[in-house]
Amino acid sequence: MKKLLVFVVLLAVGVGAAYHFGLLSRLGVRVRFIPKDPALLAYFGPDTRELLVVHSTELDMPLDTKTQEELDRQVKDVHAKTGVDTREDLDSLAVTTGLAVARGRFDWARLSTYLQSEGYTLTELEGVPTAVKAQAADVALDGHYLLVGPQNLVSQALALKRQGGGLGDDSPLVKALDTIGWKHGMVGGLVSGSRLPDLMGKTGMLQSLLGAFDVTPEGLDLHGTALTGGEKQGQALLKLLELGRSVLLLTTGMETAEEQRLLADALRKSELKADAQGVVTGHIRFPHALVDATSASYAQADFSGHFQKLNQAAADEEDSPSAVRPPAPRPSVVSPPVTTGVRAAPGPVDWKPPVLGLFLLVIVLVTMGAQSRPGMFNVLFHPLYLLPFAVATMGVVVFRWTGHAGGVFDVLVRPMPEWHRLVSYPLAQPVALSAAVPLVFAVLSGVMPWLRRFAAGLGVGFSAWLAVEAFSHPPLALIPPAYTQYWYAGNALMALVLARLALPPRQAARSTRRP
Repeated sequence: MKKLLVFVVLLAVGVGAAYHFGLLSRLGVRVRFIPKDPALLAYFGPDTRELLVVHSTELDMPLDTKTQEELDRQVKDVHAKTGVDTREDLDSLAVTTGLAVARGRFDWARLSTYLQSEGYTLTELEGVPTAVKAQAADVALDGHYLLVGPQNLVSQALALKRQGGGLGDDSPLVKALDTIGWKHGMVGGLVSGSRLPDLMGKTGMLQSLLGAFDVTPEGLDLHGTALTGGEKQGQALLKLLELGRSVLLLTTGMETAEEQRLLADALRKSELKADAQGVVTGHIRFPHALVDATSASYAQADFSGHFQKLNQAAADEEDSPSAVRPPAPRPSVVSPPVTTGVRAAPGPVDWKPPVLGLFLLVIVLVTMGAQSRPGMFNVLFHPLYLLPFAVATMGVVVFRWTGHAGGVFDVLVRPMPEWHRLVSYPLAQPVALSAAVPLVFAVLSGVMPWLRRFAAGLGVGFSAWLAVEAFSHPPLALIPPAYTQYWYAGNALMALVLARLALPPRQAARSTRRP
């Protein structure tokens, strides 16, 4: 009963840790709809004044058969080129002036291959894989988040995320969006100080403009909220909107087409009102029949031109005299995508490998007999086990606190499998990211028994680190992209088997009584 209770407790802690670190999402148990994702907002600066958030999981828009077939063809084409299924892999998208951040599941090996074919060069920004191209939008993948934009904005966004200085709950824009709610297919707005002067600065009437879009069984619902300077400004804006609605009704009333009739009916049923505080709200519902009648033009959109549009936008952003550009130079680039040599200092400690390593140790102990199984904490806290386990999963973390940085220290603070960065040979990467090092120490432990705990700690640490990497399977030198995941998973299993073989059994207690 005691062992069962310990197992249940460990299982509960493991599931909680897996959820916290995002491992459940990689195993298929994922929450795709996160109305207000703090990790997504953390890439945008606290002074952001305009933002649009799209939850693709909530936008199941009805389309006619021809349009649906064309859209399916384009989705398959994008998936074949980039490895990204926009329907299954893309969960949310946040866009502001010059920068877009998407949350989902992205295969960097396939995406980077496509970007290289488009003239991009692979490198790193703030320690994350990045594809750069002159006068084009750079692309960086930070875990589940894909960033697209000019290099200076992407680098700034990654730094904000690392430093915890992104868009928070105290931001005026977030506070404004909280009033309209985040549980919509699309939600966005702009507040005073936005770089969109045509709506905000020139008129002086609006302090904030918010909108939300939803797909309902009855049609497509659009809600809008505008905050003006007071009751008089609110009434003035209301009159202006009612005048625009009347003009549209007059124009559509002259047409006999079905879509024009449906649009006129939607305009008549729309709602506009203003309160004493100068808040103007509106609502309009477009029936699905209107969408079906006008969706033919939607099929003309071509995803293949999206990167060209982003490239032009990035060039305009970089050429703009008002664009904020940090003085940092463009990082050195490498090609092919082999991360060798000394790199920039890593980010925060990744706790997924050590947490997973604890449960791998439990698996190793469970496979041993009851008489020979040593105590878990006797193994875990033994210096000859704990030291190699910690270094293999987290690196020499003490250097993070002593102030040592630059050169070799920036590599030693990484987990031991990443120490291949100390040398510039392409063969060093696949050898280091395998079970080769645990194998060497497992063989040595056969000659020197005192090394058995050391070899076991190294094996469990390598196994945990490689298992975590198997989910994202970043590219490896000399290994085809189609086999990188099998490489990580197979070597993780081999390292765990070596740890099981190297771990010494519990020694029987010696009797102190004499016969």
